[in-house]
Amino acid sequence: MYRLMDGMKLVAAVAIVSCGASQVVADDFPSGPIEVINNSKPGGGSDIFLRFATEAAAEILDTSIIHLSKTGGVATNTLKYVQSKPADGHTLFIVNAGTALTMMSGSIDMDQDDIIPLVRGTVEPEFIVVQAGRFEGGADFIEYAKSNPIKQAGTKVGGNAHVNALIMKNTIGMAQQTYVPFEKSGEIVINVINGNVDVALLNHEEFASQAAAGQVDVLAVLLPERLENMPEVPTGHEIGLPMDSPQIRGLGVRAGTPEEVVDKLEAALLESMKSDTYVEYLKGSGQDLTSVTGRDAFGAEFKTMYDNYQSIKKELLGG
Repeated sequence: MYRLMDGMKLVAAVAIVSCGASQVVADDFPSGPIEVINNSKPGGGSDIFLRFATEAAAEILDTSIIHLSKTGGVATNTLKYVQSKPADGHTLFIVNAGTALTMMSGSIDMDQDDIIPLVRGTVEPEFIVVQAGRFEGGADFIEYAKSNPIKQAGTKVGGNAHVNALIMKNTIGMAQQTYVPFEKSGEIVINVINGNVDVALLNHEEFASQAAAGQVDVLAVLLPERLENMPEVPTGHEIGLPMDSPQIRGLGVRAGTPEEVVDKLEAALLESMKSDTYVEYLKGSGQDLTSVTGRDAFGAEFKTMYDNYQSIKKELLGG
């Protein structure tokens, strides 16, 4: 009995020490500035998201936040930079479709198990946009695409827009699709209006003014349910295109980061994204705080995204 009690006391003592050490790690973090790494150019959509999402976090965590852009190879240079930094929570990075695509491509020695998708900040829907009057509706476009060649506009080859175009082609069963990349969304809209391309998948703010002017038609939103603020726009499912492709943006941290630090970062970022400034940012794209979620839901969502992209890997990468 004496030895048993000693053993129980030892276990209790170890638990107290471990708990104390965890608290010290959490209390000491952060010990310096936190870097936030973007995989696109400064001033772009991802950069703007990251700045709004982390604006209040600097005060919450009582540290400075430094924003860096590491462009090249979709997210290759971003993830290489992240790999070069310690897994201590002082380096956060964008987690989006480009992150999954880069890992899938094999251009970097990382996969989904090497990161922790920490918080999701946006779920921005994509819309099927065509020249005004070109088609009678979404079902008419789908029937046309099944028997005619389609020019589909988007941004860079290998990026999120290209991936969604391939998924759309396969889901519809297009006769032939030619993907036409442009540098900016404004160029895409102009070419849709002029009839140089047949269709594009765009976010609301990218075509809103042209839709209001009657220059483009919106055939569907690629979500499971209609949007409350655009109830007149059918879903892809309703027109015969069972495809969902919201543009998701979030922040991640390297796997291996101490659990206490991960918890502290998650809580700080979720609190940061409750700020009035961030809520106004969300409203600008027709979103609200339902777009914001923590690592359990975001981690599961990222895994689904990663797995779904495997279906078009051969077409996208040619291997």
